[in-house]
Amino acid sequence: MASRTVVILAVALACAAPASASFVTCEQAQAAKPVDQGARGADARDGRGGTDGHNPGDRKDERRMPWWKAPETRAQLGISDKQSKDIDDIFQENLPSLRAAKEELDKLDDALAKLIKEGTADIAVVSRQVAQAEQTRADLTSKRTVMLYRMHRLLTPEQRAKLDAMFAQREAERRRNDPNGRR
Repeated sequence: MASRTVVILAVALACAAPASASFVTCEQAQAAKPVDQGARGADARDGRGGTDGHNPGDRKDERRMPWWKAPETRAQLGISDKQSKDIDDIFQENLPSLRAAKEELDKLDDALAKLIKEGTADIAVVSRQVAQAEQTRADLTSKRTVMLYRMHRLLTPEQRAKLDAMFAQREAERRRNDPNGRR
């Protein structure tokens, strides 16, 4: 993680102000995944995402249904009403904490981007800000991963295998449809 931070910092410092602005956007977009993906997106790494028969860009204002509630996915995986409810209970229990952590991370990332853009802060100050942001990011990722683990434990091994295959296929399709191959 430290090398990732060093690389990010080096790239941000080497680039002009417009590039550092896109750095913040990329980081914020990545940081949004822990919370937003559970409610509307597909992520092959953790087997989460929504499915309602629409492409993500079809209706930007409409939230997609989480996979554990979507009738098509539930039928494909054989998810019972109890499993769906229990998974949703775990998600709802964790959502406030994840949102709060995401807001804190956004604030820290914004402050770091401002320090880097200004270019006048002492290196020790920037280093502390980077460390604080990365620790907050790690804490958020940890919370999210434990939540996902709890959710997946409610599935049978067969359901988990089907879910993994389903999201691997979606990720492959997404990569084919993205001309830049970005996540």
